[in-house]
Amino acid sequence: MKKILPLGLALLLWNTSAAIGQIFSVCDPCEPACAPCEAACDPCEPICDPCDPCGGYKGHFELRPLKSAFSFGGWVESGIYTNGNGGGSDNGPMHTASNRRTDLLMNQLYFFGKKEMNTRCGFDWGARADLVYGVDGPGMQSWGDESFDNGWGTNRHGYGMAAYQLYGTLGYKDLSVRIGKFITPIGWEASASKDNIFYSHSYCYWIEPATHTGVLATYDITDRFAINAGWTSGMDSFENPNDSTALLTGFTYALTDKATVYYWLNQGQQYDGEGARDNYFVQSLCFEWLPTDRFTYVLQYNLRNDNTGQGQYSSYGINNHFLYALTDAVTTGMRVEWLRDNGGFGYVTETPGDYWNLTLGLRWDINKNLSIRPEVRYDWYQGAGTPFGGHVEGGERTDGTRKDQVSGGLGMLVSF
Repeated sequence: MKKILPLGLALLLWNTSAAIGQIFSVCDPCEPACAPCEAACDPCEPICDPCDPCGGYKGHFELRPLKSAFSFGGWVESGIYTNGNGGGSDNGPMHTASNRRTDLLMNQLYFFGKKEMNTRCGFDWGARADLVYGVDGPGMQSWGDESFDNGWGTNRHGYGMAAYQLYGTLGYKDLSVRIGKFITPIGWEASASKDNIFYSHSYCYWIEPATHTGVLATYDITDRFAINAGWTSGMDSFENPNDSTALLTGFTYALTDKATVYYWLNQGQQYDGEGARDNYFVQSLCFEWLPTDRFTYVLQYNLRNDNTGQGQYSSYGINNHFLYALTDAVTTGMRVEWLRDNGGFGYVTETPGDYWNLTLGLRWDINKNLSIRPEVRYDWYQGAGTPFGGHVEGGERTDGTRKDQVSGGLGMLVSF
């Protein structure tokens, strides 16, 4: 008995340790020895195989391991844009953040750091910070209330620095809450150049806010339908010294596996540095459809109304994108847009009337780190004014002389 008991105990301990090792070992799912979870196994339960998609995460209210959760990156984009109206003219109204003609500009030197949030198995948190410098920088600053990063690095050449995003997220299962300064979800085009096909922007893009500071909650009702609601301190603001307040809400609905509808609304009040109140309303409806694996169509409708001490402003437009992937590396695009500016204090176009643009371009991802975006664009106008062909003299733009304009440009983006 004295010899059998220790031997039996040793065998029992050996088998138990092997079983425990089987449960907690991190095995390679590509190895044949790694047994997959059975169909009935809940990947969020402790008894599940360690090769489950949750990466061994076991508790509903535990924080996920930080291994590989953080990532960092960025890009630098430079380019040139010009038109056929002669020396001294600019590319206005509102093609790019800087409408300077024939100047080689650095649009964005962009850095980001983030921790992704994954609430599939319960509670998790995330965070993101983005810093950008270039001619796009001033438009990404908190210029709405002239606080925080407003004016950082701004110089007479139009360059500036912005803390474009600075937020944290908390989530549990299908509910997540974003808190801080974040990119607007309104519209389809992005301020971050890496996410766009075209080098220039549409008119609809310029009547949207760039950033919000506040709280935004998202709830996934189903795999196809998500609703969003939150509060923001107006548009493009941060510290909110004048108690600006606004509603930000919307939804995303996947009609099919290849068609999705996005709707967003931002309505509220915003105060300038002198205490004047701006009542504003912005809404955007987008329909994105992928009829084939290579073709994408996007229809966007935007509306903006402002009522300020300077007067009333109203504009609305329809923007179409037709995108076709020739190869995995080359995507061609056509943008057809109409914008109606009803006049007011000249927020975007300065001249009331109907604006049209037809843009043809492509994006060629030469490799994973280098992309180029050439384009040619034709703009025309219907109304009493002549918005194109203006000149810049002493830092001020003179009135235009033309009702149409042919322009084009080339952007080069290096990511890291």
